[in-house]
Amino acid sequence: MANLAGATLFGSSRRTEVLAAIALLDETYAREIARLLAAPLLSVQRIVDGLERDGIIATRTVGVERRIEFNPRFFAVIELKALLLRLSDRNEPLTDAVKSLRRRPRRKGKALS
Repeated sequence: MANLAGATLFGSSRRTEVLAAIALLDETYAREIARLLAAPLLSVQRIVDGLERDGIIATRTVGVERRIEFNPRFFAVIELKALLLRLSDRNEPLTDAVKSLRRRPRRKGKALS
C-alpha cells in the first residue's frame, strides 16, 4: 500500500493507514483492514487496541467479530474523520480497494460465478 501524505501524522504510517481505512469504511473489523492494507493481522489488532485505549475508536462484539468504528464520544471525531478522508484521497490504492469491497450479503442460492 502506498504511503499516505503526512504518513507519520498519527505516530506511524501503518497507524495512519488503519485510521484512514476505518474512516473510509465507517464500520469494519480487524481482518478486513489487514486484507485491505496487506498488513499482518496481529499488527492491525495491536493498533486497534491502542486506538481504543486512547478513546479514538470504539469496538463492540457482534457474534465472533469485533466491530470497529470511530468513538462518537471522542471530542474531535468529526474533524478527525474529515482529515483522514482528505488524506485518503491521496492514497488511490486504498480508496480503490475499499470501493471494490463487497459490503452486502449475496442473495441466497446465487451461484458464485
